[in-house]
Amino acid sequence: MHSADGVLDLISPLLERYRLWFKQFWLRGDAAFASPCLYEFCEDRRITYFIRLVSNSSLKSRLGPHLKRPAGRPPKTGVQVRVIEFHYQAESWNKPRRVVCKIEWHVGELFSRVGFIVTNSKLEAHKVITIYNGRAEIENRIKEGKNTLRWDKTSCHRFAPNQARLLIGCLACNLLHMIRDTAFWGQSVRPSIDSIIRRLVKVGARVVYHAMKWYVHVVSDFSLARYYRILLA
Repeated sequence: MHSADGVLDLISPLLERYRLWFKQFWLRGDAAFASPCLYEFCEDRRITYFIRLVSNSSLKSRLGPHLKRPAGRPPKTGVQVRVIEFHYQAESWNKPRRVVCKIEWHVGELFSRVGFIVTNSKLEAHKVITIYNGRAEIENRIKEGKNTLRWDKTSCHRFAPNQARLLIGCLACNLLHMIRDTAFWGQSVRPSIDSIIRRLVKVGARVVYHAMKWYVHVVSDFSLARYYRILLA
């Protein structure tokens, strides 16, 4: 099954729900969402999209005059960047569309790094790159779920038990994420879910329910007890 299968079914109700409140919608997606049906869907409903394109020979042929390394010494970051744009129409597209290309030269690398973004935005090319780079980090959250909560553990012999395990894992992830947002709010660096489990969940304590209140008893010198107070408040 394709990575973007069902994406229109996901986006449509969100659009209907928030259209009365917001006039401007941006959709940012990686190359898995580079689909003509998604472009047309966004264009018909006034959604501005920024979607990465997989490189191919036709796109690369447009870069010939721009692949020469810029003159002068590289900046302190060691990366030289050139941004260009052009109109391109793939065989499956019903019309040409704007494509913004970012070319990077890194110190010590022989070949440049190239990335293509298709968009219907009228913003300048550098702004398009900046907006696309601000896309959500959902892949990191999926990685946390798989590595820490074992979302990918489907060792049961039937579908329903495996589905239940995944749903329980998603619920645990939401609860731990709520703890991270609540207890560590305002901190410049927030801990990972694995760190929260090791520091706050896997702790020797006694939980008591008395007089319609929950009490968590930990040792008096437990340095992270303040986070329990924040959460239980």
